[in-house]
Amino acid sequence: MPKEQATASRRRKAAPEARGSEGIDALPGEVLQHVLSFLPVAEAVQTCVLARGWRDLWKSMPVLRITCEGRILNRRGVRRLNKFVNHLLLLRDRSAPLHACEIELSTFHSQDEPQVNLWTRHALLCQARVLSVHLSRDNNSFELLEDLPLVSPHLTRLELCNVVLNDSILNFSSCPALEELWMRGCYIQADMIMSLSLKRLTILDCIFYPNERTRISVPSLVALELIECWGRTPLLESMPSLVTGSIKLADCDDCCGKEAGGSCVDDTCENCGSNGDGSGDCVLLSGLSDAKSLELIAEPCAFILKRDLMWCPTFSKLKTLLLNDWCMKANLGALMCFLQHTPVLEKLTIQLCQVYAS
Repeated sequence: MPKEQATASRRRKAAPEARGSEGIDALPGEVLQHVLSFLPVAEAVQTCVLARGWRDLWKSMPVLRITCEGRILNRRGVRRLNKFVNHLLLLRDRSAPLHACEIELSTFHSQDEPQVNLWTRHALLCQARVLSVHLSRDNNSFELLEDLPLVSPHLTRLELCNVVLNDSILNFSSCPALEELWMRGCYIQADMIMSLSLKRLTILDCIFYPNERTRISVPSLVALELIECWGRTPLLESMPSLVTGSIKLADCDDCCGKEAGGSCVDDTCENCGSNGDGSGDCVLLSGLSDAKSLELIAEPCAFILKRDLMWCPTFSKLKTLLLNDWCMKANLGALMCFLQHTPVLEKLTIQLCQVYAS
């Protein structure tokens, strides 16, 4: 092959690689940062070796995904993770906007703990709009932010999984932009969950266990999910903007001897009498009375809905109602009560348990 042809052939083979390299460098910084936002922080930092234009991109990526990728962390692993993330936050460009911070950690068996509270505080100082903290169920005794309040004028969505939450963090009066709160598997040690701005609240498989009922005061709420929680059922205050509500009760701690056909030895039992605090007598139904669509699902042994029917409010806006067979007991008394208190109801669905013949 002549020398000129061989040279041309080599150039043709090298051309795609050169064009690819130029393509990476030519992409706008915003596009590259968007790509990095889908990666865990460790992998995002490693992209600095791909090309010259990628060298410092990780310092200004808009999403931080802090994860141990499912690995169980021993003491050495916890220390390495803390050192890496702390250096990352120290070197990050403080002027770059931070849209979201996601912390997702599996089991850590160690006297040392991941510095989740420090990272959470840093994210809020960087004006993160979305904050997500997901820990393993094995580490569900971790107290998020301890006794410090949550303060952020920018936070709009908060996700919490398998952490301990107290009164300080669940008072969102210093988070005026917060609209979505999602909690799963959390231990709620609080007298009140309070927010004037919250519009969507989801509480899944959580445990409420203070001496007094946890009060939920969210007057701007539009959508509520309270699914299979444990402990004492929380008390819902008025929610005049509520559109949809879904309540699914498991085996809660609400009970009374009268429910089993016996007698109650406690004259001040709030399960069979008034709440005694001036808020009314219903635990759930009064707060749900402005909804347009409701799902009220309960185990047959669940007490609190049947107790609330003694002071059943009028559901003046309710058009769609779903119940299960808890309302079919006692000569259909609960079902009849609902029908008498839902003047504009258009659709009623009753889910009956299937019984299979042996």
